[in-house]
Amino acid sequence: MIVRDDEYLDFSKVPESRGIPPMLYRLLAIGLVGIFAIGAASVLLSGYGHHWPSISTTRLPLKNTDSP
Repeated sequence: MIVRDDEYLDFSKVPESRGIPPMLYRLLAIGLVGIFAIGAASVLLSGYGHHWPSISTTRLPLKNTDSP
């Protein structure tokens, strides 16, 4: 059986990629800024509710003095 060449698909040419979309770069930048903002907020607010140095903190007795 003889088959013509135009009946076969040509797989010798691979389509070119258009690359990474510009919106992905923007989302990546926004994500990195968000990560560093959350990290900075954690560091800056880590002292909230703490009294340092320990001389000024409340001293509580560890043993119950009311029991016999």
